Amino acid sequence: MHKLIEKWFQCWNSGEIDDLPIADDFIHTSPFGTIESKHRYMEIVAKNKQDFLGNKLTVIKYICDADQVCVQFEQHNSNTGLQMTVCEWYELEGDYIKSIRSFYNVGNAVIQG
Repeated sequence: MHKLIEKWFQCWNSGEIDDLPIADDFIHTSPFGTIESKHRYMEIVAKNKQDFLGNKLTVIKYICDADQVCVQFEQHNSNTGLQMTVCEWYELEGDYIKSIRSFYNVGNAVIQG
């Protein structure tokens, strides 16, 4: 697995989110919308810590082509009981993840921010 993606998963699984390898101009797009900048993303993560931490992410499939990576994984959250399959497309730049497009069914979930 690409070292940046491996670190991304390690950070989420360990809860060490301050070490996420994301660029300052990071963009995250998901069913909740688009979040622009590392600062804004981390702000939303902090406001939703109870729901965002406590994850065990298990990779199912992985495709890598230079600076483009696609990962399908299972997410099990011990804090919320949420279980779902997620597919994410990562764009890498240097030592950072530049953007992520995340695909999953959110049901009636809501994030604060």
